[in-house]
Amino acid sequence: MQGLQVCNACNFGYDARMPTEGLRERKRERTRQAIVGAALDLFAHQGFHHTTIPQIAEAADVSPRTVSGYFPAKEDLAFPYADVQMAEFERRLDERGPQETAADALRAWIPAVVEAGAEPAADLRRRREVIDADEGLRARERHYMLQTQAVLARAFATDLGLDADALEPRMAAAATLTVFELLGRDLDPEDTEQALAALDRALVFIGGGIGALRRQAP
Repeated sequence: MQGLQVCNACNFGYDARMPTEGLRERKRERTRQAIVGAALDLFAHQGFHHTTIPQIAEAADVSPRTVSGYFPAKEDLAFPYADVQMAEFERRLDERGPQETAADALRAWIPAVVEAGAEPAADLRRRREVIDADEGLRARERHYMLQTQAVLARAFATDLGLDADALEPRMAAAATLTVFELLGRDLDPEDTEQALAALDRALVFIGGGIGALRRQAP
């Protein structure tokens, strides 16, 4: 099993090793992974700012145009799974059953995310270090975190029968996001059992708070 993938450089629910259909699709995925791996190696070795697209292309044995075709901006290479992950995260919350709360959906879904693993634990640590070392990447990560918070607020608002801009769902979303951030940064990515146990306790806590708000609702 791979390390905890929750809000650690926004790694939500995408398995980079997921099989695709067809030779052409598999070739594209191999090329994409070669670019992602080469970029991470260079970012970790010489820093994000000092790494160029031509250097990444040479390391991945592709053309600079190919790199830009997969990743239009260099910043996209620091968050290579973010768009797919965000879509999957939102889909899981939007498609939950009528009796399944947002906290319940997260408790059921995240262990499967951890099992799949977007990246090995060592790569997650390197990516975390790369992002932390660059102000621009930290700003980009904050943008993704705010997107995540908005998705959570909408889901909690549905549970509470409130508008997404009401105080209660926004508070619950902010608290959940803080939990994700703390777990993604502070837990040992190699210790999956510890990470899942901590996450489960946190989601029980958040779910209890949402339940209390629902009982107090007029």
